[in-house]
Amino acid sequence: MKRFTPTYQSEFDLYHFSGIVEDSGKNMETKVSGGGGGGATYQGTGGTAPVTITSRTIVHDQIFLVNPEGKERAFQLQDFNLAARKGNHLSVFWGIKNGDQTGHYFAVKNHSTDQEFYRDDLLRRYFIKGWLQGVLIFLGVVFAILGLGGAGIYFLFIGGGILYWAWKRWNTAKKEIGDFKTYLSTFSPN
Repeated sequence: MKRFTPTYQSEFDLYHFSGIVEDSGKNMETKVSGGGGGGATYQGTGGTAPVTITSRTIVHDQIFLVNPEGKERAFQLQDFNLAARKGNHLSVFWGIKNGDQTGHYFAVKNHSTDQEFYRDDLLRRYFIKGWLQGVLIFLGVVFAILGLGGAGIYFLFIGGGILYWAWKRWNTAKKEIGDFKTYLSTFSPN
């Protein structure tokens, strides 16, 4: 276990399990949704609403790893699309935030092929609060618009300051994620 302390998020503990793949499987699930359509006519004129259809494919990987001590663990992972076969040496990583009981799998390293697989959407949650970024950007834009609209130069400066802070938080998180990925890429379970 290794502890990480991101600048703009709660600290978390990084856990891993490393072992040889004894078995693996892959399934794909496609979710399709649609909406719209329909229409109306009245006295020979009318219109229709456009139809929108979206689909999303979710990749499910299941791997069974056995570590050097003979302990076996099964992992069910979503949206990694792993490239691993029997006999490959893998490490699965997950984080648990301070105060939480569970966490998310967000990285897998295949030591045999020297490849890393990430769930960047989950990894970002460990380094920056997305909802707070949204609030900061919203407030920054509102204050900037008020300043440009005649409410005073102070509002413009406040809005610009808030937007700069949101940008700085995002850049800091991106750098920390890059450093974290470098750590994982050089990770050796030995």
